[in-house]
Amino acid sequence: MKLFTLFVFFLFSIFSCSERSVQSEADKLLEGKRLTQIFSDDFNRSELGQNYTIQGGDWKISDGALVSTTAKNRNLVLSGIRLPENALIELTMMSRSDAVDVKFNLWGDGRIHDHGDGYSFILGGWNNRISVISKLDEHEKGRSESRKKLEKSKVYHSKVIRLSKEIYWFIDDQLFLKYNDAEPLKAAEGFNRLSFGNWKSDVTFDDLKIYEIK
Repeated sequence: MKLFTLFVFFLFSIFSCSERSVQSEADKLLEGKRLTQIFSDDFNRSELGQNYTIQGGDWKISDGALVSTTAKNRNLVLSGIRLPENALIELTMMSRSDAVDVKFNLWGDGRIHDHGDGYSFILGGWNNRISVISKLDEHEKGRSESRKKLEKSKVYHSKVIRLSKEIYWFIDDQLFLKYNDAEPLKAAEGFNRLSFGNWKSDVTFDDLKIYEIK
């Protein structure tokens, strides 16, 4: 019995250490760096406000969150804030549709594009078959992919860290996808916008926070 108890304790210790390692991976990337919050939005109001530009679709605020049911890749652009090139962006995202397909774009130019703006982050896209980080086009051949199935009506906490040419996407504190860009988009050249995207899923976003990393 004593040996069994020790064995169980050993397994629990391994599991706990592994969990701490996964959860601290983002912190390790940021170790020694200074973070300054430059924007936050909890959407606890009735109107979108002057910081946002609607390209099309039915973007609105409802019950303290940003929502859309159809936009056909006409984004809601955070036009009042320019993203730093090195940044941490946090938000929550959720889809009530069976297809899931919930997405946002970072370091775009804020203009209308049919298939992505800047770096696109798509969770459960293509009828919940593929999640991606892509550059300038959702169908980019060099995009980073995951085939993990996502859940509808589940709130996912998303965290993106960009350090120069390397982009890390964490979902619920676990590294989900990584994208290494040999020719990264430059904020100084106009690729400095955040936008929320949707095709025709019932999606919700909330708790947006943007930090500059130095």
